[in-house]
Amino acid sequence: MEVHSKINVLITGITGFTGVHLEKSLTQQGYAVYGTTLSTPTSKNHFKCNILEEDSLIDILNKIKFNYIIHLAAISFVAAKDQKSIYNVNIFGTLNLLNVVEKLKISPDKILIASSAAVYGNIDGELTEEMCPNPVNHYGNSKLVMENMVKQYFERLNIVIVRPFNYTGIGQDPNFLIPKIVSHFKLKKSHIELGNLNTFREYNDVKYVTDIYIELLKSTYKSGVINVSSGNTYSISEIIKLMGKIANYSIEVKVNPDFIRENEIKQLKGSTINLEKIITKKIEPFSIENTLKEMYTS
Repeated sequence: MEVHSKINVLITGITGFTGVHLEKSLTQQGYAVYGTTLSTPTSKNHFKCNILEEDSLIDILNKIKFNYIIHLAAISFVAAKDQKSIYNVNIFGTLNLLNVVEKLKISPDKILIASSAAVYGNIDGELTEEMCPNPVNHYGNSKLVMENMVKQYFERLNIVIVRPFNYTGIGQDPNFLIPKIVSHFKLKKSHIELGNLNTFREYNDVKYVTDIYIELLKSTYKSGVINVSSGNTYSISEIIKLMGKIANYSIEVKVNPDFIRENEIKQLKGSTINLEKIITKKIEPFSIENTLKEMYTS
């Protein structure tokens, strides 16, 4: 195990799906990990904080000198009904954090800010960072606006913006597609209602994503936007087939027209070319079947 005894990392939204896995991985590598949460903290290294409240952020950033800041706090469910909150938290929460960093005259070695592949919208095929984003929902649009605003800080702070493609794993909210499918099999349901079964998407493992985040922190890359993707895609039919094999039974799939989006793109996957130029360490590959098994047996 590498030991980084005096390297402090702050994760906003540390109790969220990604934050939990990232804290575990960083801690195992010897980093001192702290984080913000909206809920009552259950760890001495967690601080209750609403990122929309400047005083709360000032208090935390004054306590400890952070070498790295990873900004995950956001409203991430695409179908969230409160549109004002999506824009407030995802845009102004991010700007509030950066403004406080500047106000306190601190300069972390790197600030990693999570955007989303949702900024691309419905563009078919392999997506590169050079493409013009065209989001089709409020979540994707809020992330694109956030990116554009954050770029104004590039000259003054060491920032990298990441665009993760779909990923999953233990602890993901059941509102998301893969946990929904896994939970139906765990509960031995006779049928499941889904949308289009033949669209191809990335379903990366959360540990693969967090490993990349950590390597990006340590890299010299800054002042840019980078895909966090594998380029591997699967259809929902393939996921159902794999889950049937894992659970040892077949589930009836009913296609619900309400779950089918208009003009849905056949395949969405991210280019890894730029990422591979930045990260020199080989990231451990993952098996979607192993990820599904872990979720099923957890």
